Amino acid sequence: MEDRGTSWLFRALTSVAFGYFLLRPVGHGEILYPLLALIAVSSVVALIVGRRRVSFEVVSVIGLVMVVGLYGTVIGVDNPGMSQNALVWLGAPLIFGAWVLAADERMLRSVLTTAAWCTIALSALIVLFVGTQLGVIPQIVPQWLVEETGAGFAFEDETTAIRLYGLSTLVAAAPMWITAALLPDHPLLPPRAVRVIAAVIAASAAMLGGRNAIVLVVLAVPAVMLVWRAMRRRSTRVHPGAVLTGLLLLAVGPFLIQAVAGNAVVQRTVQNVLAFFEDGGDQSIRVEQAARLLDAWQEAPYFGHGWGATIEGYYRSQERPWNFELQYHLLLFQVGLVGMLIVGAVVVLAVRAIARAVKVRPDLVSIFLVTSAGALGMLIGNATNPYLQAPGHMWAVWLPLMVANVALCNPRHLMTREPTVPSARVSNLR
Repeated sequence: MEDRGTSWLFRALTSVAFGYFLLRPVGHGEILYPLLALIAVSSVVALIVGRRRVSFEVVSVIGLVMVVGLYGTVIGVDNPGMSQNALVWLGAPLIFGAWVLAADERMLRSVLTTAAWCTIALSALIVLFVGTQLGVIPQIVPQWLVEETGAGFAFEDETTAIRLYGLSTLVAAAPMWITAALLPDHPLLPPRAVRVIAAVIAASAAMLGGRNAIVLVVLAVPAVMLVWRAMRRRSTRVHPGAVLTGLLLLAVGPFLIQAVAGNAVVQRTVQNVLAFFEDGGDQSIRVEQAARLLDAWQEAPYFGHGWGATIEGYYRSQERPWNFELQYHLLLFQVGLVGMLIVGAVVVLAVRAIARAVKVRPDLVSIFLVTSAGALGMLIGNATNPYLQAPGHMWAVWLPLMVANVALCNPRHLMTREPTVPSARVSNLR
């Protein structure tokens, strides 16, 4: 039986809220939190009124994340930052879990379309802002927009570096659209022209933004997605277009590699990645932080210290001494080995759900690749930056589960279905 489809009102409301998360994922809680509530309420209403079917596998992932949230809350009930961390691990699964379960293919297409156009708008703003600051182009970005987006500019080590509320969105969005631009057309993806524009301008904005984590995932994640797709394909048939693309890459590849390797931002990123494992440089702060968190974890290695725990005499921020850049070291410190085992189970269940969904709906492989590129980019970036402490970034890690739920609940193709062919042609029987 064909799914009724998400109502236009639900799609419109959630697309507006989702677009805001992409453009301004941090700060301005007076707008952000009501929009999170809007997504939660509208999703629950869509689930009930639309009588949505839900996937047991996806519900299990959501439930196990909640278990981690409750575990950390109980262990850290007396910690100063417990309530803020608990909101991340308990509130976000409820909000984005409902969003994931309420979606269908029409909603998924709206989400991807919104993500593409917002990526273009955000990246264009970054490129124009940097161009203005460098004096390459005239002042065309209004001052009110600069203030509303929290834009700031610096020039460090012969590279540009900016601050912007939405810059961190590129950690997920840039790999998504670079991957999408290299994949075949699909009914749920925006047109190829839109995908290519989003990929090119997002990559340009990432380089101009000067964030090492963003540059790293932009270079690495799309390559991983494409290698996985190439390994998964069983057909030995070679498409002529693939041959021409391969010849073109062979011709221009050396020049592209030389240009990328010579880019100052890329060179600085490589140097900082290497410096992370050395005792010196700007990354030595993170090296010290890793040592402090591991030492503190050993005081309660099995059960951890709970959400909002602090390290006596050591902090990153005096206002929020329970926050640190190294999120996975911090997670081990907070929930210990027991909690990390549960987190590992979450990852296993999520991967199994996605793998099963790919088997059920192989026509959605491209969509899984695009959304997984965004999730992987955010998870990699989160290792050294507290991106997932902000609810406005969490859409990236939940989006592949939305695709999985759609696939597992709708094994028959809806929007991607081929038109029905009549069993007999009367005209041929005359």
